[in-house]
Amino acid sequence: MATVLVVDDRATNREVARITLDDGGHEVIEATAGAEALELARRLHPDIVLADVVMPGMDGYEFVHLLRADTGTADIPVLLYTANFGPEEAGPIAAAYGVTQVISKSADPGELLAAVEEALRGEPGATATDPGREHLRAVNAKLVEKALALDESEARFAALADVSPVGIVSGPPGLHATYTNPRLSEITGLPADRLRGDGWLRCLTSDDRAVLTGHGLPTGQAAYYGEIVLEAGRRRWLHTTVRRIDDAETDPAGFVATVDDVTTVVQAEQRRHAEERRRIAERFDSLARLSGAIAHDFNNMLNIVLSFTTFTADAVHDATGSPLSGDDAAAMLADLDRISTAGKRAAYLAHQLLTFGGREVVALTVLDPNAVIAEVTAMLGALGPRISTVTDLQPDVRNVLADGAQLTQVLLNLATNARDAMADGGVLTLTSRDVTVTGDGRGPALGPGRYVCLTIHDTGHGMTAEVLDRAVEPFFTTKPKGHGTGLGLATAYGIARQSGGDLLLESEPSRGTTVHLYLPATDDPVAHVTAPAAGPAGVGHTVLVADDEDGVREAARRILTKAGYTVLTASDGRQALDIARHHSHRIDAVLSDVVMPHMNGPELAAVLRVEFPAVPVLYMSGYADPLMSEQGLLDASVTVVGKPFTAEQLVTALHAVLTVAVTP
Repeated sequence: MATVLVVDDRATNREVARITLDDGGHEVIEATAGAEALELARRLHPDIVLADVVMPGMDGYEFVHLLRADTGTADIPVLLYTANFGPEEAGPIAAAYGVTQVISKSADPGELLAAVEEALRGEPGATATDPGREHLRAVNAKLVEKALALDESEARFAALADVSPVGIVSGPPGLHATYTNPRLSEITGLPADRLRGDGWLRCLTSDDRAVLTGHGLPTGQAAYYGEIVLEAGRRRWLHTTVRRIDDAETDPAGFVATVDDVTTVVQAEQRRHAEERRRIAERFDSLARLSGAIAHDFNNMLNIVLSFTTFTADAVHDATGSPLSGDDAAAMLADLDRISTAGKRAAYLAHQLLTFGGREVVALTVLDPNAVIAEVTAMLGALGPRISTVTDLQPDVRNVLADGAQLTQVLLNLATNARDAMADGGVLTLTSRDVTVTGDGRGPALGPGRYVCLTIHDTGHGMTAEVLDRAVEPFFTTKPKGHGTGLGLATAYGIARQSGGDLLLESEPSRGTTVHLYLPATDDPVAHVTAPAAGPAGVGHTVLVADDEDGVREAARRILTKAGYTVLTASDGRQALDIARHHSHRIDAVLSDVVMPHMNGPELAAVLRVEFPAVPVLYMSGYADPLMSEQGLLDASVTVVGKPFTAEQLVTALHAVLTVAVTP
């Protein structure tokens, strides 16, 4: 085993030599430059030296010359290891310097080991002579060869860079560009002199620019992506890749960056998303009209079923004195209870049909979103034995305008979906953040303004792109039959739209699902709800009920009569107006259906406001579309009792209207 001193300025070359010599059983000492190698040779006196020819500061020939000039190291055998000179070129000069042999770096490892063994067996190193002109001629020839190769390489690079479809930047490690290609000027609209130095950094967003300049060149390669505002307000989406060039021993030698203008790709994707959202919106509007038409008649029938079920149950109670006095009475009450339960389930389905279409009656109020999330989290309890719930709420998040009951329903629906997606356990995270929407077509389909984004993220199985595209479609579900109606996300989407917000989904298989719910923000304080004052008793008050459905009209009459009201009835708006004009006594309130033949509820109310301005009008409806704005919102002065209603809901709403009417 021999001790071999390897001299090379490149770490990779030294490593290759070390591996080969280690395999041959030799001990390796490394030096990165000629001066360092001379000091090691004098101090450690290795058995043999393997030196590169072309090195900065001191080349291999000069190193050997100085090694031979020192009596303490003159006898050490030297092999030159080169990739620039061929053995036939370097041989004569090397021999003049006392070099044993010249080995090509591309040679087989066995050849290197054989040369080492041969040098160790040979005579001590010869005394160097001065090759003079021969050395200079060889070096100059090699320099000319390298210069020509470099010129050719630069010409090839310039030709490639000039026709490159991406912008190219290069420079030293400090990120100051010394070269930019013509394509970068085309992308940015700036001449090359304004892009050199730090000018090219405008191809990064301010955040990415701060990261890159703050941390310096990345190890290897880093990619940056974002929308960049260029000269004259031009906006372009740029994908920039920065790569460090490692040519030196320890520090990077420079960098190269590519800048790709992907604006057309992003815009095409945005158009695709916009078209998809338009398609979904059109489908929703179509289904909303259909569901509204169905819900109107459906809710009327349900109102009749539920009301007369209650009347019958009350009659059985009154006749028997006790709900369980007698087997026949108990059986009748049990059957009625089943009818009532089925009717309520059907009513909830009708309610969902109207909600996803954005035609449900809503009461927008100022809410603290963090308080709503806290309430929902408490209601959720334990979602499952291996599911944990985490909240990350912005402490000073703005208040929102929304219907409290609907917002609670949305969050519960989304949490339930998340639970079903995490059958094997996971984490449900709810966050709140203030956001500003610019209204430029990116992100949520909202107008410019301030919003609050509530985010629900699960770590479940996620959705494929095909499922994600259809996720908010009504009645679309991936759950087994009997485990969902497919209205959960559709309802959430409808509520978000009717509240003036939006709902966005992100999901990938095995990476969970994230739902972003955007709601309009407000600086108004949360309204403190006070218990309503006791309304006026029904006795002595006359109510005119107008509804074209006989059963609903009769149900309302019986409920109000039992509450002490005197009730007049009409089968449509025209008949109701005729009764109001010819009734000999005061009418205290009008309870009207919204959709009726001849004259609908809003038209009736408009005439009554002129002829009987002191008489309040409230509506009962399962489909209040004629009362709503284009956004699906009701005027604050409008009161609607949703069908199907209970006796308590109807009487409470009427009492509230009459209380306002009689308050001075």
